[in-house]
Amino acid sequence: MINSLSKRKGARTGNRPGVTKGNQWIKVKDSLELLDTPGILWPKFQDEEVGLNLAFTGAIKDEILDVESLALKLVERINRVSNKLLEKRYGIDMKNKSPYEIIDNIGRKRGCLIKGGEVDFTRASDILLDEYRKGLIGKITLELPESGD
Repeated sequence: MINSLSKRKGARTGNRPGVTKGNQWIKVKDSLELLDTPGILWPKFQDEEVGLNLAFTGAIKDEILDVESLALKLVERINRVSNKLLEKRYGIDMKNKSPYEIIDNIGRKRGCLIKGGEVDFTRASDILLDEYRKGLIGKITLELPESGD
């Protein structure tokens, strides 16, 4: 609507959340400006673990998240369950490796290389998240029932 009224493409548009990242004033006429603001996003979760669990499963769209940070958190979470899962899936040695090094290794194994032999970390992160969501890494429980002590 803003682009139609201003007769130019001043406001970015898209059919997914997160296209508009901040407030942007668009001049329509000399005396009229319209404000383009981000749409409605997920609320802040009081418990970060709940938000992460939803993001890991894809319930929160990747377009509004930093998939690289999310993948690093997923590696940490999977390693809490069993570091053998990632080792088995990707054929990498997990011993004494940080989450960053693990994703770097996954990227190298999967050919996610860019100019200079560097790993395309975003692509490697996308692969990890996608394979987790498809259950290819294993059956992993994100939440356990509270013990009834």
